[in-house]
Amino acid sequence: MLGSAEYATLQRLVRTQFGHLPNGGENSMADTPDEALAERFAAFAAAGLLDVPDARLAADQFIALTFGVALNRYGSANAAEDTRVRPLVVEGVRTFLRAYRAE
Repeated sequence: MLGSAEYATLQRLVRTQFGHLPNGGENSMADTPDEALAERFAAFAAAGLLDVPDARLAADQFIALTFGVALNRYGSANAAEDTRVRPLVVEGVRTFLRAYRAE
């Protein structure tokens, strides 16, 4: 889960071991969720479902509007454990879709 203690630990581990990873750290896991979202948004754009000129920026904005808001407000982005999180994530998704909807 983005924003979890486990995810933060994984990011720190990957950053500290960057030079020791195969291929010199290329394609490290540090940005894997962000990159996966960017790839998905690019695919939605290619299919005409979203208007996404910069998929990576769209991924960053999606995360900020959903998990980022929940983390800032409640210190948690886990909707399974904190019922206050789900409405923030849902409204963040709605905002994102209004901003990036295909015309």
